[in-house]
Amino acid sequence: MIRIKGLRKQLSDFTLAIDDLVIEDGERVALIGMNGSGKSTLLKLIAGEWAPDEGRILCDGSAATIGYQPQSPFCFRGTVEKNIMLGMRDETTDLDALLTDCGLSELRQKKVSALSGGERQRMCFARMLAGNWPCLLLDEPLSAVDIRTSRSLENALVRRCEEQGTTLLMSTHLPAQAMSVSTKVLLMDAGRVVEYTDTADFLHPQSEFGREFIAQWDIRK
Repeated sequence: MIRIKGLRKQLSDFTLAIDDLVIEDGERVALIGMNGSGKSTLLKLIAGEWAPDEGRILCDGSAATIGYQPQSPFCFRGTVEKNIMLGMRDETTDLDALLTDCGLSELRQKKVSALSGGERQRMCFARMLAGNWPCLLLDEPLSAVDIRTSRSLENALVRRCEEQGTTLLMSTHLPAQAMSVSTKVLLMDAGRVVEYTDTADFLHPQSEFGREFIAQWDIRK
């Protein structure tokens, strides 16, 4: 479980402020909102990349149980396969199955330097899944991936989270993607939590901002 109490972090353009937020074990939470709403800041604070100015973030387990992928993840030299293997924390990961799930089988021996932006992002995404983390924090992990490939990766992510009981927090600017991967949706604006609801209720927000946000996209398809 992740519990946030009285959290404050002052940035140049806004203050992130969350009074009380609980994320239960095994929940898959999509963080959604406009650019600059605080999604990345919240993930960095939970991951321990940044320290809060006030308040506490309490996580079951330790930092060693949290896998965090920022918006611009690091790529190691060498092949796709080598990069993904560096993310494996034990021998329980089926590398061949993971490469297949992420559409990387034909690229496994390709040098990272020869990859496109979307291929690099897929590789880093697979490397995070290879770690079998109890808690995964993913910041816009599929932003450079085409729609068809993204849907396949979303399915792989959900399947692996369900199999392993993984707690997931994933930021995205796409409401449809949020609904695809999550059990709950957390809508943010200017560093505040505007809505935190079950995914099934996300189409019926209670706040005016939530209704305006939903109206900008047709996500019922």
